[in-house]
Amino acid sequence: MSSPAVDVLPIIERQRVGRFWLGLFAVSWGITFLDGFDLQILSFAGRYIKKAFTLTDTQLGTLGTIGIFGTLIGGLAMGYLGDRLGRRPSILVATTGFGIFMILFVFATDYTQLAVLRFVSGLFLGGVLPLTWALNTEFAPARFRSTSVVVIMFGYSLGTAAGGPVSNLLIPEFGWQSVFVAGGVASLLMVIPVALVLPESVKFLAQKDLKQDRIAKILRRIDPSLRFEQGTRFVAGIVDKKRFTPAQLFRDRLRTITSLLWIAYICSSAVVFYLAFWTPILNERFGFSTSAAATVAAVASVCGAVGQILIGRFIDRRGAGTIAFMPLLGVPCLLLIGLAPLDKPLYIAVLLLAQLFIVGGHGGMHSISGIFYRPAIRANGAAWATSIAKFGAMLGPWLAGVIMDNGLGAKGTFYVFALFPLLMSGLLFALGRVQKRLPGDAEGALAPVTEAAVAKRSGEPVA
Repeated sequence: MSSPAVDVLPIIERQRVGRFWLGLFAVSWGITFLDGFDLQILSFAGRYIKKAFTLTDTQLGTLGTIGIFGTLIGGLAMGYLGDRLGRRPSILVATTGFGIFMILFVFATDYTQLAVLRFVSGLFLGGVLPLTWALNTEFAPARFRSTSVVVIMFGYSLGTAAGGPVSNLLIPEFGWQSVFVAGGVASLLMVIPVALVLPESVKFLAQKDLKQDRIAKILRRIDPSLRFEQGTRFVAGIVDKKRFTPAQLFRDRLRTITSLLWIAYICSSAVVFYLAFWTPILNERFGFSTSAAATVAAVASVCGAVGQILIGRFIDRRGAGTIAFMPLLGVPCLLLIGLAPLDKPLYIAVLLLAQLFIVGGHGGMHSISGIFYRPAIRANGAAWATSIAKFGAMLGPWLAGVIMDNGLGAKGTFYVFALFPLLMSGLLFALGRVQKRLPGDAEGALAPVTEAAVAKRSGEPVA
C-alpha cells in the first residue's frame, strides 16, 4: 500500500494564532529590527564619520550606496541559498555575517576600508528581509499573508528609528564606533533564538520533497492535536526540484506582474533610502541641533512604521493597488518641503506625514514582493524583487549628495525626489488591476483559498 498523503496547505489555512505564531513573529521581528538598525545606523553616525575621514557629501552618499549595492548582491545570493538549503539555515548565515562585519567596520582606517567593509556587511544584510518574508508568508493563511510581512516589518522600521536615540546616547560618550559595535554584538546574540525557535517552511520542505519526518514535527507545533500515520507523505502543490532561473519569474502571467513590481519597487526604494540616509543630516541643515536632528529622524521612522501597519490589512483584502494611495499622498508633502518656506514646527509636521505615506507604501511593497510566486521559488522571487529594488536604493543617497554638491541645496532634494512616488503610484494601480484578474488557484490571488483550489494546485485529493 502507498503511504498516505497530506496536503499542508489546508492545515496552514485553518490555523489559529497561538504559541507557534507568537514565537515565529517574535524572532522574525527581532531579526528585522536589527537588520533595520544595522543598515540605517550609518546615516545617524554619518556626520561624525564625515568629519573623522574628511568626506564630501557625494563621498558620504556613495558610502551609503556601496552598502546598498552589497545588499543587492547579497539578496540574490541569499535568496538562491534560501531556495536550495532552506529559509532557516540561510537566515542563520545572514544574521551571523552582518553581526561580524558590523563590528569589523569600526577598525577601518581610511575611506577605502570603510567602503569595502560596508559592502561586505551589505552582502549579509540584503538576505535577511526576503528570507524572513518568504518564511512568514509560507506559514500565514491567505487572509493574513500581507499583514504578516507588515507586522515583522514594523520591527524593521523601529530598528531604523532606534538609531537616533542610540546614537544620541552612545556617540557623544564613546564615539561613532560604539553604535556599530552595539549593533554587531546584538546581531550575534540574535543567532541564538534563530537557531532555537525559528522553524523551516513546511511548504518549502513539502514542495522540495525534503525531510518528511521534520514536516510532521513542525505541523504539530502549529497544532498539537494533529496526528499522522507512520510514513505519511506531505505535499504542498506539485513537487518541484527544478533548478531556479530568473526566467521563471517572467513566465506567462508573471511577466507583467514581475515587471510592474520591480519598477515600482525601484521608485519606492529611491525615495525611501534617500529619506533614510539623509534625513538626520538634512534636519541639521534646516537648523536643528545634532541630537534634535536625530530625534526628529527617529520619530519620522516610527511614523513610517505606523504607515505600514495602516496599509497592511487593506492589501490582504483589496490587493496591491491599495498601496498606490500611500506614495501618492506623499508627493504633495515632499513638494511642500522643497518649494514652500516652512518654520520648524510645520517642517516637522510635513516631514512626519511624508514618512507616514512614503515608508508606509514601501512596507506595502515588501509585503507583496514574494506572494505571486510558488513556494519553490518564493525566496528567489522575493530576493530578486528586493535586490532589483536596490538599484533605486543606491540611486537615492548618491543622487541627493550630487544634488546638494551642485547647488540645489537640501530643499532641492525634496522636490526632485517627489517624482519617484508619483511614478510608483501609477505602476501599483496597474499591478492591482492585474491581481484582481488572477484566478483563485493562482499565488497572490485575492479570492479565498478553497478546498477545490488547493486540490487544483496539488494535483491530488485533499487529505
